[in-house]
Amino acid sequence: MQTVHLTSTPPQQGRPSPTYRPEIDGLRALAVLPVILYHAKLGFPGGYTGVDVFFTISGFLITSLILKDIESGKFSLAGFWERRIRRIFPALITMVLLSLLAGAFFLLPSDFLNLGKSAIAQAMLAANFYFWGDDSERGGYFGPTSNERPLLHTWSLAVEEQFYLFFPLIMLGLIRCKPFRNPRTLSATMLFGLLAGLAVSALGVKLRAGAAFYLLPTRAWELLCGALIATSFKAKLTPGNPAIRESLSWLGIAGIMLPYWLYTKETPFPGFAALPSCLGTGLVIWSNGRLDDRQTGLTSAGRLLTLPPLVFVGMISYSLYLWHWPVLVFGKYWLPNNQDQTAATIGLLLIGIFLSVLSWRFVETPFRTRQVMPTRQAAYRFAAAGTLLSLALSLLIVASHGLTQRMPKSVAQNDRARYDHLSWNKENQLETRDIQQGRITPLGPKTPTAPAKLLIWGDSHALHAIPAIDTLCRETGIKGYAVMYPSTPPLFQSTTSQSRYGLRENITEWATEVLQQIKQQGITHVVLAAKWDNYQAMDAQLLGKSLTATIHTLHNAGCKVWVLMDVPDVAPNPPYKVLARNTLFHTEIDRYCQTAKAHRQRNSVIYQLANQNLPATFLDPTPPLLSPDKDRYKIDINGISIYSDTNHLTKSASLALLLPMLQKEMSPLLRQP
Repeated sequence: MQTVHLTSTPPQQGRPSPTYRPEIDGLRALAVLPVILYHAKLGFPGGYTGVDVFFTISGFLITSLILKDIESGKFSLAGFWERRIRRIFPALITMVLLSLLAGAFFLLPSDFLNLGKSAIAQAMLAANFYFWGDDSERGGYFGPTSNERPLLHTWSLAVEEQFYLFFPLIMLGLIRCKPFRNPRTLSATMLFGLLAGLAVSALGVKLRAGAAFYLLPTRAWELLCGALIATSFKAKLTPGNPAIRESLSWLGIAGIMLPYWLYTKETPFPGFAALPSCLGTGLVIWSNGRLDDRQTGLTSAGRLLTLPPLVFVGMISYSLYLWHWPVLVFGKYWLPNNQDQTAATIGLLLIGIFLSVLSWRFVETPFRTRQVMPTRQAAYRFAAAGTLLSLALSLLIVASHGLTQRMPKSVAQNDRARYDHLSWNKENQLETRDIQQGRITPLGPKTPTAPAKLLIWGDSHALHAIPAIDTLCRETGIKGYAVMYPSTPPLFQSTTSQSRYGLRENITEWATEVLQQIKQQGITHVVLAAKWDNYQAMDAQLLGKSLTATIHTLHNAGCKVWVLMDVPDVAPNPPYKVLARNTLFHTEIDRYCQTAKAHRQRNSVIYQLANQNLPATFLDPTPPLLSPDKDRYKIDINGISIYSDTNHLTKSASLALLLPMLQKEMSPLLRQP
C-alpha cells in the first residue's frame, strides 16, 4: 500500500510529493520550540500550549490519511495502526529504555521507583492516567516536583495513542452509514463533536482540573478541530479569496503565538483557554490548504512557515519533544536550586537537540520509510518486543523499590524522609460548612469518656505538628481536635487576600465557626500553628494585630492559648536531597541551613509578640536545632532530614522535636482535672 505524504515529512528520495505540506512542519516548529523553552524556564510562560497545536495538527493529518485511504478502498485498521507504530514507537521506546538506564545512575530510589511505574503506564498507553493520579501528591504538571519525572511529557502521547485507537473505528462506523458519506454531513458531525468536547473540557476545568488537563475526553475536541479542517477540505468548504486567506492565516498565527506570552501556569486550562491555539492552528492549515500552485499560492504566513530552519525543526520536532525533557530532568537532577542554572540549561538543550537529530536520522526515518522492519508483521513484532522489554525492566525496578541497594543506606533513609508526612484529605482539610456541621478532625484516644480539652488550629504547619499533638493527647488521656486548611492562618482576620492554595471563603466567618466549636466542645487549650513568616511577608503589621486580637478572643472565651512558633526554612533546596548530595558528592551542607538571624528576621513579629505581656504561651521548637556556635540551624537528626520538603517536618521529626517540648510545657496542665 502506497504511503500518502500528508505527514509533512518529505520523501527521502526523488522529488517532493505534491501532497507534502512544508508549512505544517513550520507549524510543528512553532509548537515545539515554545514547549521546550517553557520546560527549560527560558521564556514563554504559556509555552505548554504548544502541545495543543500538536494535537490539532495530528487530528488533521490522521483524518486526512483515513479519508484518503477510505476513498481509494485501501483503508484497514491493521495498516493504520502499523503507520502509527512506525511513526511513534521506535523513537519512543528508545527514549524510554535509555531513560530507565539513566535513572539507575541518577535518580534516588523513590524517583527511580516512580520512573518504573510511569514506564509501565506508558507501555500500557495510559501515561496520562498515571500522571493524573500521581499529581494528587506532586502538585500537577505545573508543580514543583515535575522536574523529577523524566517521562512526564509522555502524557500527551498517551492522549494521542488513545485517540488513534478509537477514532478510526468511529470513522469507519460513520462512513458505513449512508448519510455520513456526504462530506458536509461528516464535517457537521466533526463540528458537533468539537463543540460537545469543548463544553466537557470547560466544565472539567471547573470541576476536576487535573482530569481535564490529562484525559482524552477533555482533550479529544482539540484533535477534532484538526479533523474538522480535514473534512472541510473533503467537502470543499475552504476560503477562495486570497485576501480572506491572508487574513485568516495571520489570525491563526496570532492565535498560536499570543497564548505563549499571555498565559501562565495559573491560567485555567484547557477548556476555552485552549481555543486560540487550536483554532489558530486550524486557520493556518485551512487558509493554506486548497491551493493549485503550492509555490505561489501559499499565504505570506504560509511562506514564512516554509523557511528551511523552521521546516527542519518541524521535521525533528517529534524527537525533539521526546528527548529534551528527560535530558533536562537528568542533567539538572542534582544541581542546587539556588544556583544559576541558565548555562547548564542551555548546554543540556544543545545535548537534547543533538540526540534529537540522531534519533530522527537513525531511528525515526529508517522505520518510517521501511528501511528496517519492512513488513507489517515485523513492525508489530518489534512493537511487542520493545513493549515487553520495557515492562520487564520497569517491573524489576518497581519490585525492588527503585533498586535501593544502588545507594548508601543514609541516602535511602533521606529519600524516605520526603514521604514521611501527613497528607491533606477531606477529613483534615476543613471548610466552613464542615465546621458548621461539627465535622472537625478528632485526635487522641477513642474512648468516649475522655474529656475534650485541646484543639490545634492552623495551616499546613499545624498538619505537620499533628503526630506530636495526637501522641500528647493519648499520653494525657484527653480528647483533641484539629481544624486546618492549607495556606490559611488561624486568625479572625486574614493577613491579605488568600492565595490560590488558601481558603476561598470568608476567613472571618471560618474563624468564627472555629470559635463556636471551641465553646460547644468545651475546649480549654488552643494551639495556634502556622507558617508565620508567610503571613508576615504579606503584611507584618496586620499579622501582629490579627494574632493579638485572636489571642485575646480565645482567652476571653476561657481558653489557655499556645502559639507554636515556626521551624526554620531550608528553601529552595529540600533537605533530603541536600543530605543525599552530601553523601554522594561530598558537598557543603551549612550554606543550605537557615541562619538564626535570618529566621528571627523572617519571624520578627512572632518573636516580638512573644516578649509582650499577652495571655498566651509561645512555644519555640528551634533551640534544639541550633548549631554549637548558635549561628545556624541543623536540617537533620543523626544525618537524616527532619523535613519532608523545604519547611514541613517529617512525622518522625514531629515526634522527636515537638513532642518533648509539648510534654514539658503542656502535659502538666492537660492532666489537671
